[in-house]
Amino acid sequence: MSRSKSLFAVLALTAIVGFCPQVYAAPTVKVVFVGASAVWQTLALGTFGVPNSTTPTEGACGVSSATAPCYHWTTSSFNVIDGRVQTNTDTGAVWIVWDSHSDPYVWVFVKVDSGVGNRCYFGNPPCYVSAPSGFSWAIGSNNNQITVWGATDDTVPPTAVEDLFTQKNTDLPLGEKVTASVSDERPEDSLWATCRSNSQSGKNGFDATDGLGYNSNWTAGSCPTAATVTTGTGNAVQSGYPGSTSTANLISWNISGTDPISGKAVPAFTAYSVGAAPVIFIYSHNGGQLTGLTNVTDAQVQQVFSGTLCDASAFGLPAAGIEAYLREPISGTMNTTEADVFRRPVIALGSTIGSSQELGVNGANPLTRTSVACPDSVNDGLGGRWRAIGTSEEAKSVLNGVSNNGQDGIGYTFFSYGNVSTLAKSSVQSEYGYAQLDGVDPIFQIYNTSTGAGYDPGQPASGELPGAQNLPSNSNTAICNGAFPCPESAIWAGGLSFPNLRNGSYRAWALLRVVSTGTALTASEAVVTASQSYVVSDVPDYVPAAAVKSGTTLLDPGLQLLRSHYQQVDGSGTVNIGKAPVNSGTSEAGGDMGGCIQAAGSSATQLIQDAKDVQCDVRPNPF
Repeated sequence: MSRSKSLFAVLALTAIVGFCPQVYAAPTVKVVFVGASAVWQTLALGTFGVPNSTTPTEGACGVSSATAPCYHWTTSSFNVIDGRVQTNTDTGAVWIVWDSHSDPYVWVFVKVDSGVGNRCYFGNPPCYVSAPSGFSWAIGSNNNQITVWGATDDTVPPTAVEDLFTQKNTDLPLGEKVTASVSDERPEDSLWATCRSNSQSGKNGFDATDGLGYNSNWTAGSCPTAATVTTGTGNAVQSGYPGSTSTANLISWNISGTDPISGKAVPAFTAYSVGAAPVIFIYSHNGGQLTGLTNVTDAQVQQVFSGTLCDASAFGLPAAGIEAYLREPISGTMNTTEADVFRRPVIALGSTIGSSQELGVNGANPLTRTSVACPDSVNDGLGGRWRAIGTSEEAKSVLNGVSNNGQDGIGYTFFSYGNVSTLAKSSVQSEYGYAQLDGVDPIFQIYNTSTGAGYDPGQPASGELPGAQNLPSNSNTAICNGAFPCPESAIWAGGLSFPNLRNGSYRAWALLRVVSTGTALTASEAVVTASQSYVVSDVPDYVPAAAVKSGTTLLDPGLQLLRSHYQQVDGSGTVNIGKAPVNSGTSEAGGDMGGCIQAAGSSATQLIQDAKDVQCDVRPNPF
């Protein structure tokens, strides 16, 4: 029986069980995750059930301390409220998994972005997650948010679990405290991004985007050590997507010492490695403007995303206006792409390398084609830039770009099957694609531009995105026994996922981490270990950070690379953020977005990626 079919059978049974009376004592919340979307799906699958590609056992619970069977529930919008500034609420899709203990163990993950996740963990008091006012727990159209869980999989939570998110809990108005952040950037990098966003626009030390203009109380790029609720809270970054009310809240926080708003001690932390995922450039070509696009260079995307030339001619295609879709500036996806492709973190002669995607935005809110014109000399400004809030909205911007804006558009996202699922459904798959970066494929070994069979067994043709809900259109249906995705050994000819990330030739990627401490960290590590097995045998969303074995058999060697850590500093270049850099081990410290790609175990710090090559430059300490 295939993984998906057996999963459907198990879940159909658990759904039926979910309608039966369930008597529980007070639940034990193991961990409350908030953060990045790239591993939202696989952490859920790992928690819910241990994978086995031969005999699937989903529902058996992926965490060894759990009592089977486990159950799950998802919905599209849950609240994440800052414990210091309780008028600020972020929202995101949530999964909740619980087991069959008499006092059930409960795991929770709200999908927002890395910036929100880190701020929620480090803030004192931290954020808390809760159900929106008037919320219904009944199974409805907002459920089944994890695509490989099928159509009718969720189970209504028992009252004891529901009460965790609807009733007053200890010192909180209601809900559960955030105990772990899931981040696709180091905490030092995430804090740097907040300081950059939550300050005045303009040049302070490096270039015209040291600060992005969403808080007038602080000089460009500065990190306040003391602030009030008012001065520490910037303007919420608004979505430019038509009709959207989504925002990203900007609030000061810190990674050590005292909280700048509350004055209370900042919690200790460990950044526990999950795995590495590539950033990919995604685009539409159903409008005809980006038809034929297969590759982008650094210089080309810098022109488009900086607003210098919002035109298909930037990619060597016939002149025609196009749209560029930017993420919110505290997003880990945004900052990984910024540091790896657009604006590199160099301190030399008071400058940076490349052109920022935030060039000329100056706090425009929301960023749209009309709020900040693109000085397009080819088509009189027919192209433009737009702000998307969250991964789902970024993908939706590309999906609906032609219907909303009249022409093709390009964006970027961390690859996972869930993240690209809306662009990879069989009904629309041929209208969207992903591009190589400087001639290197981010997903497969060799980019497939043909209309014939894919080069890897699970690779679609014509640069299409591999889908979580359908077989690649030109692949052998036997590769996954009728279900996709499936084990990495069946999708890639070499048996291991993302070969060009693993060999270091594709450089736009980040190491995903869980940031926590204490018992929540222990619980997080158990979930991560289960997830790492899952990406090898069932849903290969990322390269596992650690080796994965079945007994004594090595299934995947894990990531054999690291990015050189460096001393992250604020926008003035005069204030250190975090400790001195250390590359690996329990004392790992320092920023690493845009850091040099090195072999695992390398101790060389202060190295950044140089231009489009795999060469590295020393990043001088400015002091």
